Amino acid sequence: MESVNVAKYLLVLESLKFTEDEGCDDKSKKIEDSKDEQRLKHNIAILQKFMPENTTALIEKTVSTFNTSWLESELHLHSISVGEDDKELVYAVYMQRMLLEIVNNVNFNSEAKEDLISTRHISLCIEAVQDLAKYALHRQLHATFYEISVFTNERATYGAPLNYPLLLLSIQVIEHLLKIRQLHMANAMEIVMRDYIAAIFSIRLASATQEFSLQEETLKALQNKLNYIWLYVSKVEFLRNIMLLKGLRRAPADLQKQLHHELLQKLLSKDGFTTLVATLHTAQSTYASGTSTNRPMLSDKQVFEIIANIVAFRGHTQRAQNTLIRQIFQFLNTCLLNESAMIDCMGAGLLSLRRLYDLNELNKLQIRDIIANNFSKLSQPADVLSGLIVLEHKELSLLIALTYQLFCSSTVECLPTELLIPYLPLLLQMYHHMPEGFLQKKQLASIVTRCLHNCTLDELQQIVVKLYKQRFDDNWQQLHPRVIIYPNVEQTQLTVKIAGVETKQDLSASLAVPELLMSSNHNILTYRVFMILLQEMSNILDDDAISQHEAQIELLQTEDELITFLNSKYPVKVEILLSLNTLISHQPLKSQIFENITDFLRFLRTLLQKRLNTHNVSSGNGQQTESMDQTLLILLTLTQELLEQSQMPEAYRDLIPALQKLQIQTPNQLIKSRVKCLLPLLNGEFKASAAQQSSAFNTARALVESAESHLQVYGIQMLLELLRQRDSVTLANTHLLIALALSTLKNRESYTFLNCVRLFVGLVHVMETEVLETLADEYLNEQATVDYRLVVGEAMLKVAQELGPLCYKYKDTLLNCFMHGARSPLNEFRMSSFSNLAQLARTLCYQVQHFFQELLNLIDCELSTGKYLPAKRAATLVLSELLEGIDNLLDFEEMLLPIYRVLKIIEADETTDVKMRQHAANGLRTLAAKCKKFLFPAAQMQKEIRIFGINEPETKSGNAKRHILELN
Repeated sequence: MESVNVAKYLLVLESLKFTEDEGCDDKSKKIEDSKDEQRLKHNIAILQKFMPENTTALIEKTVSTFNTSWLESELHLHSISVGEDDKELVYAVYMQRMLLEIVNNVNFNSEAKEDLISTRHISLCIEAVQDLAKYALHRQLHATFYEISVFTNERATYGAPLNYPLLLLSIQVIEHLLKIRQLHMANAMEIVMRDYIAAIFSIRLASATQEFSLQEETLKALQNKLNYIWLYVSKVEFLRNIMLLKGLRRAPADLQKQLHHELLQKLLSKDGFTTLVATLHTAQSTYASGTSTNRPMLSDKQVFEIIANIVAFRGHTQRAQNTLIRQIFQFLNTCLLNESAMIDCMGAGLLSLRRLYDLNELNKLQIRDIIANNFSKLSQPADVLSGLIVLEHKELSLLIALTYQLFCSSTVECLPTELLIPYLPLLLQMYHHMPEGFLQKKQLASIVTRCLHNCTLDELQQIVVKLYKQRFDDNWQQLHPRVIIYPNVEQTQLTVKIAGVETKQDLSASLAVPELLMSSNHNILTYRVFMILLQEMSNILDDDAISQHEAQIELLQTEDELITFLNSKYPVKVEILLSLNTLISHQPLKSQIFENITDFLRFLRTLLQKRLNTHNVSSGNGQQTESMDQTLLILLTLTQELLEQSQMPEAYRDLIPALQKLQIQTPNQLIKSRVKCLLPLLNGEFKASAAQQSSAFNTARALVESAESHLQVYGIQMLLELLRQRDSVTLANTHLLIALALSTLKNRESYTFLNCVRLFVGLVHVMETEVLETLADEYLNEQATVDYRLVVGEAMLKVAQELGPLCYKYKDTLLNCFMHGARSPLNEFRMSSFSNLAQLARTLCYQVQHFFQELLNLIDCELSTGKYLPAKRAATLVLSELLEGIDNLLDFEEMLLPIYRVLKIIEADETTDVKMRQHAANGLRTLAAKCKKFLFPAAQMQKEIRIFGINEPETKSGNAKRHILELN
C-alpha cells in the first residue's frame, strides 16, 4: 500500500472513539454500557465508509495476509461467519483489517526520517489494539474463564454462542501486533497479553472438550505462540497470567492439566525460577487490572511460602527438582553478584531450597555436591602454578556471601548447618589468614559460630577435638597449603592465589577459634568450648604420660618408629594452652564460669584428688605425675584469674585442704609457687599486697601481648628480670610464658626475635624439659610456616647451647627432632636441620656412638641424592664439626675411616660448589692434626721448682751481682 493510503487509515484512527479509563464502579456500569453501544455504532459507521467491503471479504483478505497453511486449513474446515447484528464482532473484523493495513505498511523499527510515525499516532495504534483485544478476545473466551473477576464484569454478551473460528483468526492477528515493540510502551500491552493468553487456552479447552475440533498442526502453532510470548515479549507477564488462570476454582481437569504443564515447563526453562519470584514479588496483591479492588497486600513471608510450595511440590519429577535446585543457586548468585532489586527476594530462594532439601535424599546429595564444588577451588585447586589467581575479590566475596545467606539468614528457614561441618577447618583457616576490616571476615565468623552453636554438646566436643588434633575424616576439607589470601595495596580488595612451592602456611584451624569466639556474642558457646579444652588438655597430658612411658626408646631405627614416637611424644599442647590463656581474659566467659561455677570446681576437685591419689599409690611414676602437674598448673592459674576478678571465695574454700596437702607432697616448685599465691586468695585475703605482687608480671605480660615491637621487647626484658629474681608469680606462670614466647617468636623484627630467644634461654633454667619438648613440638609441626619453624629451630639450638653438656639428658628429643627435619622435602628446612645437627654434634660428640650410623646414612643420602646445594654444604659441615669435637681418637676409631672417605671424595670430586670443598678440607685438616698429635706426641716439658740460695755451693764472687731471673 502506498503511503497516502497509510495516511488515510491514520486519519480513520483519529476519527474513532476509544474507551475511556475502565476503572468504573457498579453504579455507573449501565451508563457505561449504553455509551459503549453508541461508540460501537459510531466507529463501525466510519470504518464502513472507508472500507465498503463486507465482513466476509475483509476476513478473506485478513487470512490471505498471513499465508499460513495451518490457519487456512483450519478455517477451511470451520468457516467464519459474522452476523450483521453482532456489532462487537463486526467491529472486530473491521479493526483487524485496518490495523493490519497500518502495521504492514509502516516500518516501526526504521529510524529513517520518511518512515517516522508521530507519538500521537503510536498512541492511537495502542488504543486501537487494546479496543480490538477487548471485543475480539476478551469477550469471546470460554465460559469457564468468566469465573475470574477480571473477566466477569466486562462480559457484554455473556451467554451468547462463541465464534471460535473468528477467535482463532483474532489470535493470529493479535500475535502479529504484539511483535511490534513500539506498542509495548509503558506496559500498554499487559491487558492485551492477558486476553491473548486466555484466548489461546480457551480455544485449546474447547478442543479438549470437543466443543471445537482443532488439528494437531494448529495445536502446535498455538503452543509456539505461547513460547514466543515467553521468550521474546515478557516472561513475568506470561507467568503472571498463567498463575492468574490457575486461580480458576472450578476449572475443568483438561484446563488445569494444560495450565500446570505450561507453568512447570516455563519454570524449568532458563530463568524460570527468577521469573516466578519476580512475578509474585511485583504482584503481591490480587491481579485485578482495570478494577478498583482494595485487597490487603501479602507479606514477604507469605509470598515466599507460596513460591516454596510451587517449587517444592512433591509431584515434580526428580529431574525437575534437580533443575530447580540449580536454578535457585544461580538465582542467589545473580542477586548477590549484581546487587539487583531482587536481592530482597533472596528469602524465596532460601526457603525453596530448604524445602527441596527436605523432600528426599537425592536432593540432599545434589545440594552437598554443589556446596563441595563451591569450596573445591580453595581446597583442591585444579592448577598449582605459582602466581595463578584462584579467586578474584568479587568471586571470593560471592562465595562467602552465598554461604552466609544459605546458613545464617535469620528471616527465613535456612539450610541445616550440618552441611558445613566438614568445611570448618577451611573456614577457620580463611578467617585466620584474612586481614581485619573486611566484611568477609565478619561473615566467616558468623558462619562458623552458627555451625558450632547449632551442635549438641557431644557433637561440639567431637568437633573441637578434631580441630585441635587435626584428626579429620576423609570428607573434611582444609585450605590448600599453597593457597593464600592477601589484600591489595589499598587494603580494599582480597585476592586468592597460588603461592610458591617454598611457601607453606600455618594451617592449624584451632588458631582462629579463640579470636572468633571472643568477637562474637555467643557467650554460652564460648564457655562450652572453654570447658571442652580444659577436659581435652587433661586427657592429652594423661595419654601423653602413658605414651612416653611406653615409647621410651634410645634411638629410632625405622621411619614408622619415628612417626609413632613423634605422635606419642609431641601431642597438641601449645594450641590448647594459647586458646585457654586467650579465652580466660574474656570477661563474658568469666561471667559464664561464675554462673556455672559448680562444674568448674568439680573438675578442679577431681583432678586434685586424682593427683593426690597418684602420689600415694605410685609415687615412682614420674611421667604420670609430671603430666598431672602440668594440667594442675594450668587450672590453678585459671582459678587465680577467676579469684582475682570475683568477690566470692566461699565457693572455693573447700579446696584449701587439698591444696595444702599438695603443697607439702609435690616436689614441683612451680606448683608450690602457684598454691602459695592461691591460698591467701582462698582465705579472702585479696588485698593491695596480692595485687601488687602480681602487678609486675601482669604489666610485663600485657607488654608482650601488645602489637608494638618495642613494647614486646621491653616486656620480655621485664620477664627476664623477674625470672632472675625468682618472682613467685612469674614462676607460677612459666607455662603461660612459653605460650607467649612462641606467639611472639613469629614477629619478623630481628630485635624482638633475639630477645624472645633470650626468654627461652631464661626459661630453660626453670623448666628444662617443658621448654625443649614444646620447641621440638613446634619445630616438627608441619602445619606451621617454614619461616616460623626455622626460628623455632634456632631458638631450640640456643637453648641447647645454654645447657651445654647437660643437654645430653635431652639428646633423644634434640637428635630425633633434627634428624626428622633432615628428611624433610623442604629444602630450606632440611638445610636448617643439618646445620643444627652440626652444632649439636660438636656438643654431644662424646656420645656419637649412639647415633653415628643413622647420622652417616642421612648425610650420605643428602650428598648422593640431594639437589639443594646449601643443604649439601650443611651435611658436610656436620662431619667437620663432629671431628672438631673429638678429643680421644681411640674412642672413635671405627668411625674415622667412613668420615675420612666421605670428606676425601668431596674434596677430590666436588667441582660445582667451592664451599663444600672448603668444609671437607677443613674436616680433613682437623683430622690430620688430631692424628699427628696422637701418633707423634710432642716432648713434654718438665717442670722444676728451684729455690735459689738453699743447698747451693757458694761462688767465689759471692758478692757479685746476680741476674734478675736468679733473684726471682
